[in-house]
Amino acid sequence: MATITQWEILKTLTKRKQGTQDIRKSLAERDIYLTLRSIQRNLEKLSQTFPITSDHQNPAGWNWAENCDLLSLPAMDGSTALTLRLSEQYLTEMLPKGCINTLKLYMAHASKLLAEIEGAGVGEWPKRIARISHQQQLTLPKIGANVLDEVFQAVLEGKLLTIKYQNLKVEESAEMDLHPLGLVFDSGIIYLVATVWSYQDERQFALHRITDAKRLEQKAKRKEGFCLQQYIANNNFEFPTNTGKIRIKLKVNKWLTRHLEERRLSEDQIIIKQESGSIIEASVTDTAQLKWWLLSHGTKVEIIDPPELRTSIRETIVKLHKTYSQGGE
Repeated sequence: MATITQWEILKTLTKRKQGTQDIRKSLAERDIYLTLRSIQRNLEKLSQTFPITSDHQNPAGWNWAENCDLLSLPAMDGSTALTLRLSEQYLTEMLPKGCINTLKLYMAHASKLLAEIEGAGVGEWPKRIARISHQQQLTLPKIGANVLDEVFQAVLEGKLLTIKYQNLKVEESAEMDLHPLGLVFDSGIIYLVATVWSYQDERQFALHRITDAKRLEQKAKRKEGFCLQQYIANNNFEFPTNTGKIRIKLKVNKWLTRHLEERRLSEDQIIIKQESGSIIEASVTDTAQLKWWLLSHGTKVEIIDPPELRTSIRETIVKLHKTYSQGGE
């Protein structure tokens, strides 16, 4: 297999003869610096595999053979190899099996090319970046290989999907026909957004709770005007209450003030600094996540408004106090 340098040499060639000096100049424009002798040796080696020819003059002129078609070379430079390597590392779970199989050879080639230039630049990039999460680490639920393949292909092809679904609230699996609308990946959990039978309301199905799935030949019904990104933006994955948007007023300490200066609760957030902390006002959606976030900060935050939210949090704290006052066994 040709090296990165050899691919770059091949990319400089046309059906018009070029001397090694011209090739050397083209390579230098791409920050590849070789001696004329090194270029000549590489060309001679490449001519054993590729239809390139020399006029055997001094200096020699090189070109693609007249009787060959121009090759569409896999122009995988370092940046392309890096992109494929990171895609393999972080995006594989989001791709249908067929796409992964198609990309395997490219990903393997990308890894080899990055190994060749290890020690500098993009070759070191995979070792110098990492993705982490500050959420409590839990083991991910298992998804059946057949379920994953059938669901992904149904979404990809727009096909009707029949499944058996195990809801947490009932013991027996329910059978239903789904019209897939899209997939959402949330902290390792994969959700299928779909409509059921002839109903129009969108529902969410965690793939690890699907015990069996079969893709049918029948086309799924596409919901007119549905947009997955807008569906997510409308807080459909955040357990919203019936209250909708609320204006909250919080008293927070200095540490949380600095944190909310960096990561605002909303675009209209207001911070009124005081000696011991700050008063924060912001318009937010009333969701279960909001309450979890407020409780997670403990004594760093006090809810002033709205009264209903303050009461809800106080009731939760009272229940927690009662639980922990009784002592453990």
